[in-house]
Amino acid sequence: MSYENPLTAVYRFPAATVSSAAVVGRIVGPLGKRGRVVGVGSVVTTNVTAAAANINIGSATDADAYGTSAIPISSANAVANAFTPVYNHEIPANEVVNVAAGGESTAGAADLLVMVDWY
Repeated sequence: MSYENPLTAVYRFPAATVSSAAVVGRIVGPLGKRGRVVGVGSVVTTNVTAAAANINIGSATDADAYGTSAIPISSANAVANAFTPVYNHEIPANEVVNVAAGGESTAGAADLLVMVDWY
């Protein structure tokens, strides 16, 4: 399989707390495949208050190695699908990818969606 014809997977982390700085989930790709984060989306389930909540997609040693996303101050059912990819930075084969909240908001939770192309 080549990069031109990737296996695309969407990983969902339901009702993830975004008001605490912590890993909310982990992704492991198909055995032996490298990948790239191609999308990050969110649907707010509990109001995000006081500050935007940052979501980092990275490794154990580099929290935002593969991309970041911000969930603005918003109420339940608000949708965000913008993210900042890290160009030319692929996920190594068999790497554990951390999806983590930055903890900037005082309250909030969201369903997080992370899309990865594996090749």
